[in-house]
Amino acid sequence: MSRPLKERKLLVVAVVSHAIVHICELSFPALQIMVAAEILHNPAAYQKLGFAYFVATLVFGAMALPAGFLVDRIGQRRVLILFLFGAAASMILVGTAQSYLMLVLSLGLMGGFIGLYHPAGASLLSLATRKQGAAMGIHGVGGNFGLAISPLLASGLAAWLGWRLAFAGLGLLPLFCGLWVLVDRSIKVELKAAPEDTDNLDRPDPKLFLLPLLVLFLMATLNGMCYRGFSAFLPAFFKLKIPAGTIPLVSGLVQAGSFTTLVLIAGMVSQFLGGKLADRFVKEKVFTAIFLLCAPFLFLLSRLEGIALLLSATAFAFLYFANQPVSNALLPNYVPRLMRGRLYGWFFFANFGAGSVMSWIAGTVAEKFSLAIIFEILAAIAALTGILGFLLVRVSRPDKKPEV
Repeated sequence: MSRPLKERKLLVVAVVSHAIVHICELSFPALQIMVAAEILHNPAAYQKLGFAYFVATLVFGAMALPAGFLVDRIGQRRVLILFLFGAAASMILVGTAQSYLMLVLSLGLMGGFIGLYHPAGASLLSLATRKQGAAMGIHGVGGNFGLAISPLLASGLAAWLGWRLAFAGLGLLPLFCGLWVLVDRSIKVELKAAPEDTDNLDRPDPKLFLLPLLVLFLMATLNGMCYRGFSAFLPAFFKLKIPAGTIPLVSGLVQAGSFTTLVLIAGMVSQFLGGKLADRFVKEKVFTAIFLLCAPFLFLLSRLEGIALLLSATAFAFLYFANQPVSNALLPNYVPRLMRGRLYGWFFFANFGAGSVMSWIAGTVAEKFSLAIIFEILAAIAALTGILGFLLVRVSRPDKKPEV
């Protein structure tokens, strides 16, 4: 198989797998009100819902660490297979939960299996593709497609079949993809086929990559808190603040899921644009600018309702989600190829694991105060992330502008 053809195949596998990760990840926020009504007998039990999702997202992020080591030891293909079949089984298990404890445990298991993906997928693309920014952008589009379609798909299935069968139905997606990866043995990358390492990581001064990594990891943690709070409670906020009947002939749950999908579709476009920007400009500066630009819209979102709320959330998502391909393409600047899996593991642990505490904090804040305050806190976190970006630019070595 020619290299361009193999690159395209690996990119397709990564895009589909990335979409599945985020379909599974956001299925619970879309259905949590129905789940709480049946299991907790209180659809507004935000604190318990937030804790349950915190467990899922904490394990999701924590699994990035062993996943990174597994990728470097057994390869991306085997880790992908483990993720896909494990995600399928755990999604079905979530749908069988009969108690709050079983719900928390099954969500944690689901988070653990989908947490295997990001170090495998990101290292696969960083080693197998020549234009990493563009590849990460397309990969991000797949992830945002999963984020976007999950609320609509989950709420639609739940309205038709109930929330239990909705989880089981969504579990078929990783099952079928897992069978594809299992059967097709060409889905792997050889290290010798990777692009030349032009990062000059053999320079003697460790500050050239250690200091930027520390700042980048701190930004990733704050970014993860922002992402987790926004994605976990946006559907509930839409259900509260956008009047039922804005979309005729659908329930409030499906309407909230539909509007969440619309917002996240804007993020799909920005993922692609973010990848293009990463290939053309200094990545550290692009990464910083994104957070400074999106923070005001997140604050504004907390003060609005109805269509104005929807527009502000869409503007935030369009700006915010451009950060993901930029950060994924930025990390290899400071990491030798043989350590890509492990460093991506640590990076995604900082992003998804440490940031996962926000779902619990946000649930507590929502129950004791209001959902709107969550988004004010998240706006401050986004602004702080952007301010840290100035430090990243200062301590980073000059980023090579790729050949166009």
